[in-house]
Amino acid sequence: MRRSVSRQREVRLGSLVLGLIVMASVTIPAVGEAQVRNVALEDSIRALETRRARALLASDTAALSLIVADDFVEISRVAQVRTKADNIREIATGALKLSSVHYDSLSVRIYGDVAILMGIADNAGTFRGSPFAGKLRYMRVFVRRPAGWQAVAMQHTLMP
Repeated sequence: MRRSVSRQREVRLGSLVLGLIVMASVTIPAVGEAQVRNVALEDSIRALETRRARALLASDTAALSLIVADDFVEISRVAQVRTKADNIREIATGALKLSSVHYDSLSVRIYGDVAILMGIADNAGTFRGSPFAGKLRYMRVFVRRPAGWQAVAMQHTLMP
C-alpha cells in the first residue's frame, strides 16, 4: 500500500513537471515572438517618421494627411496648441517650408495600439518668411487605426 501511494505521488509529480515543461515550451517562444513583433512595430513607427520627414520636405500635404490623424493636436515650442488643419494649411500655402529635417536618438515604446516616439529633430526652413534652424527634443504619439498608424499628438521643446 505504501508503495502504491508513493508511486501515485511520483506519477502526479511527473505529470506536474511535464505540464510545466509543456507550458514553458509554449510560453517562451510566445515571449520571443512578442519581442520580435515589438521590434518590428518599433521599426515601422521609425519608418513612418522617416516618411513624414520626406513628406514635409516635399510639402506633400496628401501624404501628411494620411500620417496625421484628423484629431491631431500639437503643443509647439512656444506653447501654442496647433491642429492638423493648422499644420496642413501652413505647409500647403508655403507659410511653413522645411529645407532640412534630420532625426537623432529616436526611441519607440509600444503599448498595445499606442506608440510613443521620442527623439531629437534638427530642422531648418522658413516660417512666414523668417528663417529658422535648430534642434528640438520631441515626443509624438501614434495610435493604430484601421487604416494604419496615425500621429494623434506631439509636443516639442527647443534645445539650447
